[in-house]
Amino acid sequence: MVAQKASGFGIKIIAYDPYVSKVNLGVKLVELSQLLTDSDFVSIHVPLTAETRHSFGENELKKMKKTAYLINTSRGSIIDEKALYQALKNRWIAGAALDVMEKEPPDWNSSLLQLDNLIITPHISFYSEESYVELKTKVAQAVLSVLKGELPRAIVNPQVVKR
Repeated sequence: MVAQKASGFGIKIIAYDPYVSKVNLGVKLVELSQLLTDSDFVSIHVPLTAETRHSFGENELKKMKKTAYLINTSRGSIIDEKALYQALKNRWIAGAALDVMEKEPPDWNSSLLQLDNLIITPHISFYSEESYVELKTKVAQAVLSVLKGELPRAIVNPQVVKR
């Protein structure tokens, strides 16, 4: 959805995903190192797993352009916040926007929160009147599917279906 929305601005979009071999919308798949060195904005959209925890640390942040911005709306622990603090304080990158943090609610005394090149939102940046109605509608549709003896469209733990 980010690629679809950003394409309307004429932005060249590149992406890295080790599990996908083809994408749509004119998005070019590249290796992570190329994504980091070429991007003006890096927007993170991954689940938190053992593999992705702190996958954005000092090495990744130092590869980014000094004029680049990092955006995280996934999970807070994807980014190593100590490394992010160094990256922002020492201007390895221009700035960051976080919709999530490692610790929520955040430690309000954190030195990260004192930086002028960091924006933090309260994990509700999805919100709009339309998205709120859509969220309620999808929940109601899922409940209705289950009551009819059907599987809901989105299943978080598909392994239980076999049971």
